[in-house]
Amino acid sequence: MLPTLKNKSFAIQIMVLVSAILLIPILVMVYDIFFSGAKDEMLLKTKEERLGTIVKATVSSLDKHLEQSVKNGFVEDQYKKSLEEAFKVTAKPLTDANPGVRLGLYLADSKEIYVFGFLHEYRPEKPSDVKAREQRIFDEASSGIVAVSATKKPLSRITGSLGDQAFECLMPVVLNGELIAVAWADERVHPVFAQSRQFSFITRYLTLLGLFFGLGAALYVIHNLASEIQVIKKGLLSMEEDLDKRLPAMPGEIGEVVQSINNLAASLKEKKRLQDELMRSERLVALGRLVTGVAHELRNPLGIVRATVQVMEGEYKNLEGIKDYSKVICEQIDRGNKVIQELLDFGRPSKPIVSPTDLNWLLESVLTFTHPMLRQNNIKLMKEYASLPKANIDSDRIKQVFVNLIINAIQAMPDGGSLTIRTFAEKDYLIVQFSDTGKGITAKDLPRIFDPFYTTKEDGAGLGLSICHQIIHLHKGAIWVSNTSPAGTTFDVRLPQSNPQEGSVVIE
Repeated sequence: MLPTLKNKSFAIQIMVLVSAILLIPILVMVYDIFFSGAKDEMLLKTKEERLGTIVKATVSSLDKHLEQSVKNGFVEDQYKKSLEEAFKVTAKPLTDANPGVRLGLYLADSKEIYVFGFLHEYRPEKPSDVKAREQRIFDEASSGIVAVSATKKPLSRITGSLGDQAFECLMPVVLNGELIAVAWADERVHPVFAQSRQFSFITRYLTLLGLFFGLGAALYVIHNLASEIQVIKKGLLSMEEDLDKRLPAMPGEIGEVVQSINNLAASLKEKKRLQDELMRSERLVALGRLVTGVAHELRNPLGIVRATVQVMEGEYKNLEGIKDYSKVICEQIDRGNKVIQELLDFGRPSKPIVSPTDLNWLLESVLTFTHPMLRQNNIKLMKEYASLPKANIDSDRIKQVFVNLIINAIQAMPDGGSLTIRTFAEKDYLIVQFSDTGKGITAKDLPRIFDPFYTTKEDGAGLGLSICHQIIHLHKGAIWVSNTSPAGTTFDVRLPQSNPQEGSVVIE
């Protein structure tokens, strides 16, 4: 059973558990209805049969006296008097033989009552007490007398208050279809039985109410839990595809679980980023060694070619078209040397010499010579500088990074747009953001933008962002794309703050 249940959904498990918990009060209620209730009914049925027998005996005796009175030709007053005497003769021995049973007779025309026997252990002594007792008994029995008078049918019921209840049986006395009197017998119900019966009644309905309330509460809790778990399940599935997605906030312990999952996702994202950087760094180191060797091997032949061209210009200067050809060759040699220098810078970077530098000032110095390019390409520049502590950087190297990011932003907006540069502090680091309104970076290209020789430009070498990444990494900082979409791209550069007590140092 348990292994099978374990494989079911969470909602089904909770439903089975709640059903098992509610089974106990359900069984108790069933027992109370079918057994305890039946026991009470049997006790009342026994009492009803006993009192009914007494009342029937009394009414039977009264009917005989009435028949005799009619045969004797008694008038109405005379047979009513005879009925009263007959009741006294019949009721006295019955009440004496059944202690605790009270017999009563109500005369319909005169509205008088006659009572024999006592429900309680006392005897009235004064006439006033007798009169008051009769009035009280009449008040207690009046509703039953009215019911029997109206229907002319026997009636059995429990009457009185919780602490003083009595079971009574009422029966009509009829002569020629006319109600003459109502006879009844009542007996006190033991207080313990009355209280037990009342308690069972209250318990039964409270249990029923508790069952409905418990079931409703359980269904509500199950619905909420199942809904929240479904949200978490869908959120985890979406996180498998994109670690940037987060689960919505929830209350209570589930909310703490959700927060832990979000924190875990953030940690996994950071771990993945660090792993990517580590792998990229390892590839860059291996590639740098290869590139350095290749660059050296290429530089020497290019130098020989340039020297040969220069000699040719001197010896064959009178030859038609030689200058044009030599110019093209020199231009391509210069271009090759530029690429070789970039390869050397990439493959064998020197360790940066860092010193406290004002990043806002450094940005302004970069914008001094890049602003004409922005204006020429119809790009609006917006600056959002925060008041920053100084950064621990190599100014020339970081300036190279900033220039490269600004040029990339210009190239991403061939039809114009806007470039926003922001600076702000975050813990022990300073952040510089470059946000353009270009076409963005595709999901296919995003993971490879910092790889060397990977470019989407027709005339690009694919080393710009790789060199930027390498420079920032040497500064123990980070560079990444924090946002990209068809509406634009944002690059974040994170650099360490300066320690005021340190001067210029070389980062090892």
